[in-house]
Amino acid sequence: MSNIDKLNALLRTDEAGEELASLLSELVFDTRRRNVLLIKLNEIRQELATLREVRLTRAEEMLSSIVLGARKPPTVQEITAKVGAEFQSLKHVSHAYVVLNSLVGKGVLGKFKFGYNYHFTSQPKEAVTEQIKRRNESPQDCSPAEIAKGTGMPLAVVLDAIEELLAGKSDTAPLGKGSLIKHGRGRGK
Repeated sequence: MSNIDKLNALLRTDEAGEELASLLSELVFDTRRRNVLLIKLNEIRQELATLREVRLTRAEEMLSSIVLGARKPPTVQEITAKVGAEFQSLKHVSHAYVVLNSLVGKGVLGKFKFGYNYHFTSQPKEAVTEQIKRRNESPQDCSPAEIAKGTGMPLAVVLDAIEELLAGKSDTAPLGKGSLIKHGRGRGK
């Protein structure tokens, strides 16, 4: 079976198949748009490949455990205050921020902005929930690309979190407008 036959079969069985086929037809028709589509699809493939195999450095494991143990989403300053003697370089906000952003990029932690500070969450879903609240949106009508851009989290992680929220699987507490998440649940591995 060729790739075209596989795509045809997938589109016919998928509930959004007609919409996907319409978009693909529109984008493939124009050479310039087709080239952009190919580039974006390859970027997505690479992003998904990196999400499958997440390996953490010792420094990443250490900062991740600090975030997991926090009662509320900590800032980078709160995290660096808890760093042990083993990782002296992580006591510097700039270095800790780089490592934390690496964890966010890998989909291990979530991140959202509250006031002037970024807060890190033990679950990306918590950060997505917080971002949706701040944007006065709902999971049904939010913009996943804008949320990914605003949080620095991979689009695939944001989409998974939104899917969980839509399915009602959220274990985050309901948030009032402008409130921080007030619990510290660990993230299963």
